[in-house]
Amino acid sequence: MVHLRVKELAERQGLRLAQVQRQARLSVTTARRYWYNSRSGLARDAGTLTEVNLATLGAIAALLDVQPGDLLAEAE
Repeated sequence: MVHLRVKELAERQGLRLAQVQRQARLSVTTARRYWYNSRSGLARDAGTLTEVNLATLGAIAALLDVQPGDLLAEAE
């Protein structure tokens, strides 16, 4: 299974969720889903995000100055 590393990479750059949401021009719900890697956008959601939008992934990657593939990692 693959998971998103958005929160990890953003925090390394000193960015918070709200900053990523605004600067990548995402809805609050979408930003939370990608940040927490959850279907509902809640931090404690057991339902892992299973589908991503490539344009959204690209917008986040551009903001973080990484390749879109860098946002993905193999879950342990």
